[in-house]
Amino acid sequence: MDELFRSENLVARRVPAQDQSRWVVTFDNYSIGHGFDREGFGEAFLKQYGVSAIHVMGQREDWYQYPDMEAALATVRAATAGARVMTYGSSMGAYAAIRFADRVGAQAALALSPQYSIDPAKAPFEKRWPADGRRIKWRAELDGPISSAIRPVVVYDPASDDRLHRDLIVRDIEIDEIALPYSGHPAATYMLEVGLLVSLVFGVLEGTADVRTFQREGRQRRRVSTAYMCNLAERQPASRQMTAIALARRAVEQNPDSAIAGVTLARLLTAAGRHEEALTLHRRNVELTSRYFIYLVAYADALAAAKDPAGALAVAREVMAEAEMQRMPHLNGWLGLISWSAGERDEAITAMARAVELDPENMGYRRLLRDYRASAGGVRARASAILDRTWAWLGRQRG
Repeated sequence: MDELFRSENLVARRVPAQDQSRWVVTFDNYSIGHGFDREGFGEAFLKQYGVSAIHVMGQREDWYQYPDMEAALATVRAATAGARVMTYGSSMGAYAAIRFADRVGAQAALALSPQYSIDPAKAPFEKRWPADGRRIKWRAELDGPISSAIRPVVVYDPASDDRLHRDLIVRDIEIDEIALPYSGHPAATYMLEVGLLVSLVFGVLEGTADVRTFQREGRQRRRVSTAYMCNLAERQPASRQMTAIALARRAVEQNPDSAIAGVTLARLLTAAGRHEEALTLHRRNVELTSRYFIYLVAYADALAAAKDPAGALAVAREVMAEAEMQRMPHLNGWLGLISWSAGERDEAITAMARAVELDPENMGYRRLLRDYRASAGGVRARASAILDRTWAWLGRQRG
Protein backbone atom coordinates (compact mmCIF):
# COMPACT_ATOMS: atom_id res chain seq x y z
CA MET A 1 0.00 0.00 0.00
CA ASP A 2 1.32 3.45 -0.89
CA GLU A 3 0.03 6.93 -1.58
CA LEU A 4 0.12 8.13 -5.16
CA PHE A 5 -1.23 11.56 -4.28
CA ARG A 6 -1.81 13.54 -1.11
CA SER A 7 -2.98 17.07 -0.41
CA GLU A 8 -5.05 18.69 2.30
CA ASN A 9 -8.12 17.78 0.23
CA LEU A 10 -7.39 14.38 -1.30
CA VAL A 11 -5.54 11.11 -1.01
CA ALA A 12 -5.17 8.51 -3.77
CA ARG A 13 -3.99 5.28 -2.13
CA ARG A 14 -2.74 2.31 -4.17
CA VAL A 15 -3.41 -1.21 -2.87
CA PRO A 16 -1.92 -3.62 -5.46
CA ALA A 17 -2.72 -7.32 -5.71
CA GLN A 18 -0.74 -10.01 -7.49
CA ASP A 19 -2.64 -9.34 -10.72
CA GLN A 20 -1.92 -5.77 -11.82
CA SER A 21 -3.27 -6.09 -15.34
CA ARG A 22 -6.57 -4.62 -14.14
CA TRP A 23 -7.37 -1.97 -11.55
CA VAL A 24 -10.49 -0.69 -9.83
CA VAL A 25 -10.47 3.01 -8.96
CA THR A 26 -12.93 3.70 -6.16
CA PHE A 27 -14.44 6.89 -4.77
CA ASP A 28 -15.91 7.36 -1.29
CA ASN A 29 -19.61 7.53 -0.56
CA TYR A 30 -21.21 10.02 1.83
CA SER A 31 -20.51 9.52 5.57
CA ILE A 32 -17.72 7.01 5.03
CA GLY A 33 -15.71 9.24 7.38
CA HIS A 34 -13.61 12.38 7.48
CA GLY A 35 -9.84 12.54 7.14
CA PHE A 36 -7.70 9.81 5.61
CA ASP A 37 -7.01 7.37 8.45
CA ARG A 38 -9.51 4.82 7.16
CA GLU A 39 -10.13 2.30 4.41
CA GLY A 40 -11.27 3.38 0.99
CA PHE A 41 -14.59 2.40 -0.53
CA GLY A 42 -14.71 -1.36 -1.14
CA GLU A 43 -11.14 -1.83 0.05
CA ALA A 44 -11.67 -4.97 2.13
CA PHE A 45 -13.87 -6.53 -0.55
CA LEU A 46 -11.38 -5.94 -3.37
CA LYS A 47 -8.49 -7.23 -1.23
CA GLN A 48 -10.47 -10.37 -0.46
CA TYR A 49 -10.88 -11.12 -4.17
CA GLY A 50 -7.32 -10.21 -5.15
CA VAL A 51 -8.19 -7.13 -7.19
CA SER A 52 -5.69 -4.28 -7.48
CA ALA A 53 -7.27 -0.99 -6.45
CA ILE A 54 -6.67 2.71 -6.08
CA HIS A 55 -8.90 4.43 -3.53
CA VAL A 56 -9.56 8.14 -4.05
CA MET A 57 -10.67 9.75 -0.79
CA GLY A 58 -11.85 13.28 -0.14
CA GLN A 59 -11.30 15.14 3.12
CA ARG A 60 -15.07 15.37 3.64
CA GLU A 61 -18.38 15.15 1.77
CA ASP A 62 -17.60 17.72 -0.92
CA TRP A 63 -18.57 15.73 -4.03
CA TYR A 64 -14.89 16.00 -5.03
CA GLN A 65 -15.07 19.71 -5.85
CA TYR A 66 -11.40 20.37 -5.12
CA PRO A 67 -8.95 22.56 -7.06
CA ASP A 68 -6.41 19.71 -7.08
CA MET A 69 -8.86 17.02 -8.22
CA GLU A 70 -7.57 17.11 -11.80
CA ALA A 71 -4.01 16.59 -10.59
CA ALA A 72 -5.05 13.62 -8.46
CA LEU A 73 -6.91 12.01 -11.36
CA ALA A 74 -3.96 12.54 -13.72
CA THR A 75 -1.71 10.79 -11.20
CA VAL A 76 -4.09 7.83 -11.04
CA ARG A 77 -4.21 7.64 -14.83
CA ALA A 78 -0.42 7.55 -15.10
CA ALA A 79 -0.20 4.83 -12.44
CA THR A 80 -2.58 2.51 -14.33
CA ALA A 81 -1.40 3.14 -17.88
CA GLY A 82 -1.64 0.01 -20.00
CA ALA A 83 -3.99 -1.81 -17.62
CA ARG A 84 -7.75 -2.33 -17.77
CA VAL A 85 -9.38 0.18 -15.41
CA MET A 86 -12.86 0.34 -13.92
CA THR A 87 -14.17 3.21 -11.78
CA TYR A 88 -16.51 2.21 -8.98
CA GLY A 89 -18.59 4.04 -6.39
CA SER A 90 -21.90 4.36 -4.60
CA SER A 91 -24.01 7.54 -4.30
CA MET A 92 -21.49 10.41 -4.02
CA GLY A 93 -18.81 7.96 -5.12
CA ALA A 94 -20.96 6.91 -8.10
CA TYR A 95 -21.20 10.58 -9.08
CA ALA A 96 -17.41 10.56 -9.29
CA ALA A 97 -17.18 7.13 -10.95
CA ILE A 98 -19.21 8.43 -13.90
CA ARG A 99 -17.77 11.92 -14.15
CA PHE A 100 -14.11 11.00 -13.79
CA ALA A 101 -13.93 7.73 -15.75
CA ASP A 102 -12.40 9.43 -18.78
CA ARG A 103 -9.90 11.33 -16.67
CA VAL A 104 -8.40 8.14 -15.20
CA GLY A 105 -8.44 6.35 -18.56
CA ALA A 106 -11.12 3.83 -17.53
CA GLN A 107 -12.60 1.29 -19.91
CA ALA A 108 -15.54 0.58 -17.60
CA ALA A 109 -17.52 2.21 -14.77
CA LEU A 110 -19.95 0.85 -12.18
CA ALA A 111 -22.13 3.50 -10.54
CA LEU A 112 -24.57 2.49 -7.79
CA SER A 113 -27.30 5.09 -7.18
CA PRO A 114 -25.39 8.05 -8.66
CA GLN A 115 -26.27 11.72 -8.58
CA TYR A 116 -25.96 13.95 -11.61
CA SER A 117 -25.20 16.80 -9.21
CA ILE A 118 -26.54 18.12 -5.92
CA ASP A 119 -26.02 21.73 -6.97
CA PRO A 120 -29.48 23.29 -6.40
CA ALA A 121 -29.15 25.07 -9.73
CA LYS A 122 -28.74 21.78 -11.60
CA ALA A 123 -30.89 19.42 -9.50
CA PRO A 124 -33.52 21.54 -7.72
CA PHE A 125 -35.50 18.39 -6.83
CA GLU A 126 -32.67 17.03 -4.65
CA LYS A 127 -33.53 17.53 -0.95
CA ARG A 128 -31.39 14.84 0.73
CA TRP A 129 -28.22 16.90 1.21
CA PRO A 130 -29.49 20.50 1.20
CA ALA A 131 -26.78 22.03 3.38
CA ASP A 132 -24.00 20.42 1.33
CA GLY A 133 -25.62 21.49 -1.93
CA ARG A 134 -25.57 25.11 -0.76
CA ARG A 135 -22.17 24.94 0.94
CA ILE A 136 -20.09 23.40 -1.83
CA LYS A 137 -18.44 25.69 -4.37
CA TRP A 138 -19.30 23.88 -7.59
CA ARG A 139 -16.50 23.88 -10.15
CA ALA A 140 -17.50 24.04 -13.80
CA GLU A 141 -14.68 21.73 -14.90
CA LEU A 142 -15.81 19.04 -12.43
CA ASP A 143 -19.59 19.48 -12.24
CA GLY A 144 -20.44 20.67 -15.75
CA PRO A 145 -22.00 18.51 -18.48
CA ILE A 146 -20.76 14.91 -18.32
CA SER A 147 -18.42 13.64 -21.01
CA SER A 148 -17.69 9.93 -21.25
CA ALA A 149 -16.10 7.73 -23.91
CA ILE A 150 -17.60 4.64 -22.25
CA ARG A 151 -21.11 3.57 -21.25
CA PRO A 152 -21.18 3.36 -17.44
CA VAL A 153 -23.28 0.64 -15.85
CA VAL A 154 -25.77 2.45 -13.60
CA VAL A 155 -27.83 0.64 -10.94
CA TYR A 156 -30.67 2.69 -9.43
CA ASP A 157 -34.17 2.66 -7.96
CA PRO A 158 -36.61 4.16 -10.51
CA ALA A 159 -39.25 4.54 -7.77
CA SER A 160 -37.07 7.10 -5.96
CA ASP A 161 -35.52 10.49 -6.70
CA ASP A 162 -32.53 8.62 -8.11
CA ARG A 163 -34.58 8.26 -11.29
CA LEU A 164 -34.46 12.04 -11.71
CA HIS A 165 -30.66 11.96 -11.52
CA ARG A 166 -30.62 9.13 -14.06
CA ASP A 167 -32.75 11.27 -16.40
CA LEU A 168 -30.21 14.10 -16.20
CA ILE A 169 -27.27 11.77 -16.73
CA VAL A 170 -28.75 10.28 -19.93
CA ARG A 171 -29.21 13.78 -21.35
CA ASP A 172 -25.39 13.99 -21.44
CA ILE A 173 -24.19 10.43 -22.08
CA GLU A 174 -25.36 6.91 -22.92
CA ILE A 175 -25.49 4.39 -20.09
CA ASP A 176 -26.23 0.70 -19.52
CA GLU A 177 -28.84 0.73 -16.78
CA ILE A 178 -30.13 -1.75 -14.23
CA ALA A 179 -33.40 -0.33 -12.87
CA LEU A 180 -34.57 -2.08 -9.70
CA PRO A 181 -37.80 -0.65 -8.21
CA TYR A 182 -37.77 -0.27 -4.41
CA SER A 183 -34.13 -1.25 -4.15
CA GLY A 184 -33.57 1.98 -2.24
CA HIS A 185 -30.58 4.25 -1.85
CA PRO A 186 -27.93 3.06 -2.13
CA ALA A 187 -28.77 0.09 -4.33
CA ALA A 188 -25.65 -1.75 -3.12
CA THR A 189 -27.50 -3.06 -0.06
CA TYR A 190 -30.17 -4.62 -2.25
CA MET A 191 -27.66 -6.09 -4.72
CA LEU A 192 -25.68 -7.63 -1.89
CA GLU A 193 -28.82 -9.14 -0.32
CA VAL A 194 -29.96 -10.79 -3.54
CA GLY A 195 -26.49 -12.18 -4.22
CA LEU A 196 -25.66 -10.18 -7.34
CA LEU A 197 -23.17 -7.51 -6.27
CA VAL A 198 -19.99 -9.58 -6.50
CA SER A 199 -20.81 -11.00 -9.91
CA LEU A 200 -21.81 -7.54 -11.16
CA VAL A 201 -18.52 -5.99 -10.02
CA PHE A 202 -16.50 -8.66 -11.78
CA GLY A 203 -18.74 -8.67 -14.84
CA VAL A 204 -18.26 -4.94 -15.35
CA LEU A 205 -14.54 -5.15 -14.60
CA GLU A 206 -14.07 -7.95 -17.14
CA GLY A 207 -16.42 -6.44 -19.71
CA THR A 208 -18.77 -9.44 -19.69
CA ALA A 209 -21.76 -8.08 -17.72
CA ASP A 210 -25.14 -8.49 -19.40
CA VAL A 211 -27.24 -5.75 -17.82
CA ARG A 212 -30.52 -7.26 -19.01
CA THR A 213 -29.73 -10.49 -17.20
CA PHE A 214 -28.77 -8.62 -14.03
CA GLN A 215 -31.96 -6.57 -14.17
CA ARG A 216 -34.11 -9.66 -14.68
CA GLU A 217 -32.38 -11.57 -11.89
CA GLY A 218 -32.45 -8.54 -9.60
CA ARG A 219 -36.20 -8.16 -9.95
CA GLN A 220 -36.93 -11.87 -9.65
CA ARG A 221 -35.03 -12.14 -6.36
CA ARG A 222 -36.64 -9.11 -4.70
CA ARG A 223 -38.68 -11.15 -2.20
CA VAL A 224 -35.51 -12.26 -0.39
CA SER A 225 -34.43 -8.64 0.13
CA THR A 226 -35.10 -6.88 3.43
CA ALA A 227 -34.24 -3.59 1.75
CA TYR A 228 -36.96 -4.17 -0.86
CA MET A 229 -39.62 -4.93 1.78
CA CYS A 230 -38.64 -1.87 3.80
CA ASN A 231 -38.64 0.51 0.84
CA LEU A 232 -41.95 -0.85 -0.39
CA ALA A 233 -43.42 -0.40 3.10
CA GLU A 234 -42.17 3.18 3.47
CA ARG A 235 -43.59 4.24 0.11
CA GLN A 236 -47.14 3.08 0.76
CA PRO A 237 -49.67 5.93 0.78
CA ALA A 238 -51.22 7.02 4.07
CA SER A 239 -54.43 5.23 3.12
CA ARG A 240 -52.52 1.90 3.17
CA GLN A 241 -50.96 2.29 6.61
CA MET A 242 -51.78 -1.26 7.73
CA THR A 243 -50.33 -2.68 4.52
CA ALA A 244 -47.15 -0.72 5.16
CA ILE A 245 -46.88 -2.07 8.71
CA ALA A 246 -47.51 -5.63 7.50
CA LEU A 247 -44.74 -5.33 4.89
CA ALA A 248 -42.28 -3.94 7.44
CA ARG A 249 -43.22 -6.65 9.93
CA ARG A 250 -42.53 -9.26 7.25
CA ALA A 251 -39.09 -7.70 6.73
CA VAL A 252 -38.35 -8.00 10.47
CA GLU A 253 -39.54 -11.61 10.53
CA GLN A 254 -37.40 -12.37 7.48
CA ASN A 255 -34.31 -10.76 8.99
CA PRO A 256 -34.71 -10.25 12.77
CA ASP A 257 -31.22 -8.78 13.20
CA SER A 258 -31.67 -6.12 10.50
CA ALA A 259 -31.54 -2.64 12.00
CA ILE A 260 -32.99 -1.23 8.78
CA ALA A 261 -36.04 -3.47 9.08
CA GLY A 262 -36.41 -2.67 12.76
CA VAL A 263 -36.28 1.09 12.31
CA THR A 264 -38.67 0.96 9.34
CA LEU A 265 -41.30 -0.93 11.33
CA ALA A 266 -40.76 1.30 14.36
CA ARG A 267 -41.29 4.49 12.36
CA LEU A 268 -44.49 3.14 10.82
CA LEU A 269 -45.78 2.12 14.25
CA THR A 270 -45.04 5.61 15.58
CA ALA A 271 -46.98 7.13 12.67
CA ALA A 272 -49.90 4.86 13.63
CA GLY A 273 -49.71 6.02 17.26
CA ARG A 274 -48.48 2.63 18.53
CA HIS A 275 -45.70 4.15 20.60
CA GLU A 276 -44.88 1.36 23.05
CA GLU A 277 -44.30 -1.16 20.26
CA ALA A 278 -42.21 1.37 18.38
CA LEU A 279 -40.05 2.28 21.37
CA THR A 280 -39.38 -1.38 22.16
CA LEU A 281 -38.08 -1.84 18.62
CA HIS A 282 -35.96 1.31 18.83
CA ARG A 283 -34.36 0.22 22.10
CA ARG A 284 -33.45 -3.13 20.55
CA ASN A 285 -32.14 -1.41 17.44
CA VAL A 286 -29.76 0.94 19.22
CA GLU A 287 -28.24 -1.99 21.11
CA LEU A 288 -27.96 -4.11 17.96
CA THR A 289 -26.02 -1.29 16.30
CA SER A 290 -23.86 -0.38 19.33
CA ARG A 291 -25.83 2.86 19.63
CA TYR A 292 -24.99 4.06 16.13
CA PHE A 293 -26.08 7.66 15.72
CA ILE A 294 -28.58 7.12 12.88
CA TYR A 295 -30.62 4.78 15.06
CA LEU A 296 -30.27 7.01 18.11
CA VAL A 297 -31.73 9.88 16.09
CA ALA A 298 -34.71 7.72 15.13
CA TYR A 299 -35.14 6.68 18.77
CA ALA A 300 -35.12 10.30 19.96
CA ASP A 301 -37.73 11.23 17.36
CA ALA A 302 -39.94 8.36 18.53
CA LEU A 303 -39.60 9.44 22.16
CA ALA A 304 -40.62 12.98 21.22
CA ALA A 305 -43.62 11.68 19.28
CA ALA A 306 -44.58 9.61 22.35
CA LYS A 307 -44.65 12.84 24.42
CA ASP A 308 -41.41 12.13 26.27
CA PRO A 309 -39.36 15.24 25.46
CA ALA A 310 -36.99 14.72 28.40
CA GLY A 311 -36.17 11.20 27.20
CA ALA A 312 -35.75 12.48 23.64
CA LEU A 313 -33.36 15.18 24.81
CA ALA A 314 -31.22 12.69 26.76
CA VAL A 315 -30.77 10.60 23.60
CA ALA A 316 -30.18 13.69 21.44
CA ARG A 317 -27.43 14.84 23.80
CA GLU A 318 -25.79 11.43 23.44
CA VAL A 319 -25.78 11.86 19.66
CA MET A 320 -24.34 15.35 19.85
CA ALA A 321 -21.56 14.37 22.27
CA GLU A 322 -19.57 13.23 19.21
CA ALA A 323 -17.46 15.97 17.62
CA GLU A 324 -18.36 14.85 14.10
CA MET A 325 -22.08 15.24 14.82
CA GLN A 326 -21.50 18.79 16.04
CA ARG A 327 -20.34 19.75 12.54
CA MET A 328 -23.67 18.77 10.95
CA PRO A 329 -26.15 21.66 10.66
CA HIS A 330 -29.25 19.47 10.44
CA LEU A 331 -28.36 17.68 13.68
CA ASN A 332 -27.80 20.97 15.47
CA GLY A 333 -31.20 22.16 14.24
CA TRP A 334 -32.71 18.88 15.41
CA LEU A 335 -31.12 19.25 18.85
CA GLY A 336 -32.49 22.77 19.03
CA LEU A 337 -36.02 21.63 18.35
CA ILE A 338 -35.88 18.78 20.87
CA SER A 339 -34.32 21.06 23.51
CA TRP A 340 -37.10 23.58 23.00
CA SER A 341 -39.79 20.92 23.34
CA ALA A 342 -38.14 19.81 26.62
CA GLY A 343 -38.20 23.36 27.97
CA GLU A 344 -34.41 23.85 27.70
CA ARG A 345 -34.55 27.23 26.03
CA ASP A 346 -30.91 28.26 26.38
CA GLU A 347 -29.75 24.94 24.95
CA ALA A 348 -32.25 25.27 22.11
CA ILE A 349 -31.02 28.74 21.22
CA THR A 350 -27.37 27.66 21.34
CA ALA A 351 -28.02 24.65 19.12
CA MET A 352 -30.09 26.60 16.59
CA ALA A 353 -27.47 29.35 16.46
CA ARG A 354 -24.90 26.69 15.64
CA ALA A 355 -27.15 25.35 12.85
CA VAL A 356 -27.37 28.88 11.40
CA GLU A 357 -23.60 29.29 11.64
CA LEU A 358 -23.04 26.03 9.76
CA ASP A 359 -25.79 26.60 7.16
CA PRO A 360 -26.31 30.37 6.96
CA GLU A 361 -28.52 30.22 3.88
CA ASN A 362 -31.12 28.02 5.57
CA MET A 363 -34.03 30.36 6.22
CA GLY A 364 -35.86 27.76 8.32
CA TYR A 365 -33.08 27.72 10.91
CA ARG A 366 -32.95 31.51 10.92
CA ARG A 367 -36.70 31.81 11.54
CA LEU A 368 -36.59 29.30 14.37
CA LEU A 369 -33.64 31.02 16.01
CA ARG A 370 -35.43 34.38 15.78
CA ASP A 371 -38.61 32.96 17.29
CA TYR A 372 -36.75 31.14 20.07
CA ARG A 373 -34.88 34.28 21.05
CA ALA A 374 -38.05 36.36 20.95
CA SER A 375 -39.96 33.90 23.13
CA ALA A 376 -37.08 33.52 25.58
CA GLY A 377 -36.84 37.29 25.83
CA GLY A 378 -40.49 37.67 26.74
CA VAL A 379 -41.66 38.79 23.31
CA ARG A 380 -44.83 37.03 22.22
CA ALA A 381 -43.99 34.22 19.81
CA ARG A 382 -45.96 31.33 18.36
CA ALA A 383 -43.74 28.72 20.05
CA SER A 384 -46.26 25.87 20.15
CA ALA A 385 -47.30 26.48 16.56
CA ILE A 386 -43.66 26.54 15.55
CA LEU A 387 -43.11 23.17 17.19
CA ASP A 388 -46.10 21.61 15.50
CA ARG A 389 -45.10 22.95 12.11
CA THR A 390 -41.38 22.26 12.13
CA TRP A 391 -40.98 18.67 13.33
CA ALA A 392 -41.74 17.41 9.85
CA TRP A 393 -39.67 20.18 8.26
CA LEU A 394 -36.57 19.34 10.26
CA GLY A 395 -37.08 15.67 9.53
CA ARG A 396 -36.84 16.44 5.82
CA GLN A 397 -33.62 18.38 6.36
CA ARG A 398 -31.95 15.23 7.76
CA GLY A 399 -32.38 13.46 4.41
